[in-house]
Amino acid sequence: GSSGDKSGDSARRHRRKQQMNPQTFPQLQGSAGGSSGSGSLPAVIDLDQPAPEPNLPRSMTRQSVQQGVRYLIQNDERFKHIVQLVGPPNGILELLDKGKPDPFTTLAQTICHQQLNLRVCQGMFERLLALCGDRSSKTLVPARVAAASADKIREVAKLSYRKIEYIQKIAQRFLDGTLNAKVFEEASDDELRQRMTQLPGIGEWTLEMFLIFQLHRHGGIPYGDVALQSAMKLVYNIAPPTSITAKNEVNWMPTKPQMEVFAKRWGPFGSIATLYLLRVADRSEE
Repeated sequence: GSSGDKSGDSARRHRRKQQMNPQTFPQLQGSAGGSSGSGSLPAVIDLDQPAPEPNLPRSMTRQSVQQGVRYLIQNDERFKHIVQLVGPPNGILELLDKGKPDPFTTLAQTICHQQLNLRVCQGMFERLLALCGDRSSKTLVPARVAAASADKIREVAKLSYRKIEYIQKIAQRFLDGTLNAKVFEEASDDELRQRMTQLPGIGEWTLEMFLIFQLHRHGGIPYGDVALQSAMKLVYNIAPPTSITAKNEVNWMPTKPQMEVFAKRWGPFGSIATLYLLRVADRSEE
């Protein structure tokens, strides 16, 4: 897609809490730590076992989450304090237990939500489902979306023509096999990034959130997310660049290169680190 395709992404990531919860990434709620009251979830992480060099499945499992928390604590001294603060990864395990939503539906919903308030876009999405999907399972059918005329979708769902074009192009990628269940299960994180950055309307923030919350991959890091920026600034005591100190600005956020310096410590477990840091951000706002 063109640079214009990503225009909603930067504005959207700054309104993550207001706009993306709970509809687009419903899994975002309480996604790391927190007590669930379920006796089946571990109360502690066994830190006596050394973290081996990770040999990971494509998607997170209960075992790989435990392994990831051990790895983070052993490779990033700040994570000892973070895990003490937030607790065991019950929220991440609950995310895995919920299963993975339908990927095409999630992507279409994400585009519906761009630059609109939650109530308005939820109404649009419900009407699109009625026209081109299965309302009982709340999933969109790519073939029906691709076959519908843009005018009909516009008339029924009240979506803009640009958003309709984006959603229909993504439907086409599911129909031609560029994206399918096999790709989502077997492709590496970087292969998925290559395929998905070509999708119209899907920018870096949406893609990284999709890797974490939709596909449960290990390596998603949404550097553009304002809550993650805020938490990393706090946890790693990131200093403002000289351009900021010269202007005496208070509300600056760290840059991606500044964040990457610390994210290197996380190895292949960027998603687990991100989920913990988002909880730190939630706590700092309480």
